[in-house]
Formats: sequence, C-alpha cells, structure tokens
Amino acid sequence: MVLGAVERYVVRLFETLMDGWVLSNIMGLGEGKLSTTATSLAILDHIMDENGATLRGLVDETGLAKSTVHKHLSTLRENGYLVKFGETYKLSLHTLSQGRQAIKMRPHFSTVEQRVRELANQTNTEVDFTVEENGRLIIVFESVGSSNGVNFRSGAEFHMHNAAAGKAILAEYPDERVDEILDTWGMPKKTPNTTHSREELESELAEIKKNGYAISDGEPVEGYRSVSSPIMNEDGTVLGAISAGGPTYRVEYSRLSGELAEKVAATAQSLSDDIAKTTIE
Repeated sequence: MVLGAVERYVVRLFETLMDGWVLSNIMGLGEGKLSTTATSLAILDHIMDENGATLRGLVDETGLAKSTVHKHLSTLRENGYLVKFGETYKLSLHTLSQGRQAIKMRPHFSTVEQRVRELANQTNTEVDFTVEENGRLIIVFESVGSSNGVNFRSGAEFHMHNAAAGKAILAEYPDERVDEILDTWGMPKKTPNTTHSREELESELAEIKKNGYAISDGEPVEGYRSVSSPIMNEDGTVLGAISAGGPTYRVEYSRLSGELAEKVAATAQSLSDDIAKTTIE
C-alpha cells in the first residue's frame, strides 16, 4: 500500500504523539510536557543517573522509536552535551562548566564554600553545603577532613525527608511548601531508619525548628549519620543548609548531637549573619 502525503503526515503525527505519551508515562514527564525539549532533557537525566547509556538501552527504557532516540542523541552530541565512548553515550565536560557557572551566579556561595572547608578541617568530618531545588536536595559543595568519609560527590540529589540537610530546610518552610514537595516526591523508605510518615516528619520538623539543627542517623544511607543547620538569606528565606557527619564507626552519636551540632549551628548562624551584613553594606 502506497501512502499519500496526507496519510504519511497522519502516520508521522501519530508516531510523534505516541512517542510523547510513552515517554511521559515511562519517564515521568507529566501532562503537558511532551515537547522535544522535555524528551531531550529526560534522556540527559537518564544518562546522568545511569552513568552512561547505549542507544539500545535508551530505546528499551523510553519505549520510543530507535530513530527518534538517535535524533535526540545526535543533537545533544552535536551541541556538546554528550560524548560517545564506543556504543555508550556519556555527559560531556560541557555540563561541568555549566554547573560551575550556575554556582558563580548564586550570591554568597563562595563565602559558604570557604566555611565548608574550614569546618571540615576543624572537625575532621565530611561537611556539605546543600540546597533545595525543585523539591530535591542537591549537594553544591563538599569537603572531607583528613579522614576519608563517604564520598557523595557534588551534584548528587536526595529526597528531602530522609537527610539531615533536607529536614533542616523543610523545618523553615511553610506547611504548603512542605506538602507540595512531599506530594511530588513522596517519602520512600530508603533504610529501616528512614522517616516515612508525614505525622512523624511533622513532629521532627517542629523539634528541629526549636533546636536549630536536624539529625539523620542512617536514613538515606545505612551506616552514615550527619547533623545539619539552615543558612538564611537576608530576607529570612532559606539559602541552604550546612551539614557535618561521617560513617557511624567514626562519628559517635554523642559527638554528633553534642559537639558537632553546636559547631554546625554556630557556623550556619555566622554565615547567616555575614550574609545579612553583606546585603546591608
């Protein structure tokens, strides 16, 4: 059967709509996000999450036509976002420069980075600066003292409800924003210690708000504990959170809830004060 121009157009339109529907349902793009840009970004995210992917693997993962996936990969590669090693596509270093530029564009981040290093050296623990973005907790800076800690790496993302930093930030948010984040991302139970009920989290957040710091003991990762305090902007909103911690065999809970909690809270308060002074000046 030979298709005319109109028939070919209808078939191609159907294929495009189906590609968008499949991708939105399998990769979670959501309603109203069936654009070419959304597809490319979803593919980029998958390649990042999997530390690389093949054309065949992406076709299987997305359910899209091989030709469609190949076009997206080719475009991303031509524009410097992907590199190819054999049959595997990986993120290029171009994305690294974009990440660095994103950090430079954020006010106060350079000051925070210096304090992160100082606190790591003072406490001989792993110290992180994290922010909430689109409902996820993202590590911006990390520094490890002389002892080797768990390397979470900058750019890593976590759920908000099971990390000390996430809880420290949530404790400063209005209830509507907390509900919005939890409705979007849920509260998966990563370990036996993970807080996974809203009632329990609500109680924790009230205590965190009162104490000025949050503690996570083996919640996002078993065998790792940390304490975190929020860093505030000059207008009273949350800039991010600073955390200190390490493996449970190296960081005793008594130290975490005592000395480290005090130093982390003091550092966060000092940073918040400096940010306020800088803005006034």
